[in-house]
Amino acid sequence: MSRPGAWNRVFSNLWKYLKNDFSKKRYVAEDDFGNRYYQIENSRQNVSRGFDPPTSGNSSRPGIEWEAWLKGTRRFPPSKEEIFLNRSKQQAQLEQDARTEKRAPHVAADAPKPEDGPQRYPKYKDMEVTPGHREERDR
Repeated sequence: MSRPGAWNRVFSNLWKYLKNDFSKKRYVAEDDFGNRYYQIENSRQNVSRGFDPPTSGNSSRPGIEWEAWLKGTRRFPPSKEEIFLNRSKQQAQLEQDARTEKRAPHVAADAPKPEDGPQRYPKYKDMEVTPGHREERDR
């Protein structure tokens, strides 16, 4: 069976126009940074999600919760309470990490200085460098 042709697409678009069944942006929410999130629902149950950055030019990435909603990982958009709860948990974890860093002893590591070229493979006295060829050793 062949795929639908050009005339089928023309009549399909004409029918959508007459029924006013075109895809429209439905704004869902706006976050604290000014990003506006929308959902586009097509008549075939396809859902596309996106966001419009703020017009003030202060562009920022969406939060973790909103990225999960945009990718379709989560079904419903995050609530303000959920975002606030996650931010407070994150702040508490950062404070705990800072306290742990202060308590932990500081150990200075003396790292070997990197050489200018690539490192050579180590040579051992009991191994041949080239198979079947023994180097003369100083005895």
